[in-house]
Amino acid sequence: MSLLPFLAITFGAAAAALALRPLPRLSLAVGLLGLLSATLAALAIVPGDEVAIAGVRSIQTTEFGRLFVVLGCGTGLLSALVALATSWQPMLPAALLAAFGAMGLGLAIGDPLVALVAIVAGALVGSQLRLSRPMSDHAIGVATREFRAIAVAGGLAWLGMAWIARPLGSLTLAPTMFGLAYVLVAVAVALRFGALPFHRWAARLAATAPEIALPLLLAWIPAAFAVVAVAWMDRSVAPLLVPLDVERGLVVTIGAASIVLGGAAAWLQDDLDHLVGYAILQDCGFVMLGLGILDPGAWQPTRTWLLIFVMAKTALAVWAAAVRVRFGTGHIPELGGWARRSPLLGAGLVLIAIGTIGLPGLLAWDVRARLIALTMGNGPLAVLVGLGGLLSLTYYVRLALVGARPPSAHVWAAPTDWPAVRKHLGATGLPDGGGTTGPQGSPVAQHPKTAAAMVRTEVAMIRVWGANRAPIAATGVLMLSLLAVAAGAGWLGIPAAASAPAPEPLVTGGAPSSGGGPSFQPIGTP
Repeated sequence: MSLLPFLAITFGAAAAALALRPLPRLSLAVGLLGLLSATLAALAIVPGDEVAIAGVRSIQTTEFGRLFVVLGCGTGLLSALVALATSWQPMLPAALLAAFGAMGLGLAIGDPLVALVAIVAGALVGSQLRLSRPMSDHAIGVATREFRAIAVAGGLAWLGMAWIARPLGSLTLAPTMFGLAYVLVAVAVALRFGALPFHRWAARLAATAPEIALPLLLAWIPAAFAVVAVAWMDRSVAPLLVPLDVERGLVVTIGAASIVLGGAAAWLQDDLDHLVGYAILQDCGFVMLGLGILDPGAWQPTRTWLLIFVMAKTALAVWAAAVRVRFGTGHIPELGGWARRSPLLGAGLVLIAIGTIGLPGLLAWDVRARLIALTMGNGPLAVLVGLGGLLSLTYYVRLALVGARPPSAHVWAAPTDWPAVRKHLGATGLPDGGGTTGPQGSPVAQHPKTAAAMVRTEVAMIRVWGANRAPIAATGVLMLSLLAVAAGAGWLGIPAAASAPAPEPLVTGGAPSSGGGPSFQPIGTP
């Protein structure tokens, strides 16, 4: 099965990077090589491959799951390279590998209860690995709240799915039970994303965790969680002829409030980390709208938005990390002139805004409008929520205006985007011609001199890397921003992948399994 090499690489490289932690350089090499190998292995996954366990075909790769881990590992590798040029987090590669391995497995499992366990386990491992050492009391407190949110969200979703998976018999309150199960799963998704009113733990996490780790913790893992929830709702709740207007209204209210208030909160923030956190909160509101539709028409736009969302927010968080380290502050009023000093970061921010909001005719714009229309029609409330979605323009414009000001002291002292190479290579001490020449120039005779020159060359190259960390980080951000635009424009195969069906566990021989929720089969009308 083509998924097995991917799982072997992700889990194996994560374990090796952890085991080699006392040797930082070797651990770094293993982690980066593991991310590169995982990306290539994800590209080699063949949709439709199946594995039978105990006579049941329980694992089935899909085009959506393949694209999810390809984009995740690819952007994770770019994020790690940007972190290497800015503020390195030693356990970042291991956390990315472990989490994406768990997500790749979870998205290929047909049983939503088992898939949920795999994704929650990956979330707990990835969250623990991102903690810096030594850990402060405040960091431990935030991590405790994060673990609690992950565990509670997983427990609520598992309870809701398991509740209607059991034989219902002649329950007279079956419609109420289905509504309760639906609300439990939807609230679990909201809690996992940190949507309103469950945003306090996510806001604390955004303020303490490195920006470079926020895409994994607040975007990618919750998105995989939401994918399983959407598949479960599409096959276990949406086909029922049960009126769930009140329950759907609650879910849509959570989504609309997150869109409007999250955008306003992001605009009012003065710190980049808080801005990124509330920007993620705002865009996860569209995911909640997708969960509130309960119609087959919600399948494709909801999963499309999830991919656009994770790509755009990865680019934004990495941009914020690069800006903070580049200019020595994340306080927005102190970043006057940042775009003048770094045109590459300025171009990256513009591309991120386009990838998030889109333009009329682009996929990002159309899918947001479609999710609003499917939940609210074309009335005044839909117009209000649509304008709330455009509030993200306010903080992008604010950042751009700050960047156009005269440079502040912090910004003026920062390096430019122009590479600095010659002055460092000019002091390498290499002999003329770079080697051994003449009758006395045998390799043995010149070995000490050549070895010393090689050492000086390596030192010079390290200095070149250090002197050019700013343009290297800005280039990495620009590449992530281009990927975000590609996702928002509908490239990268996103529409086709979002339309692909979810994995279904089938008994060997092709007969569908009996039962409801766990097998992703429609449940009979009570």
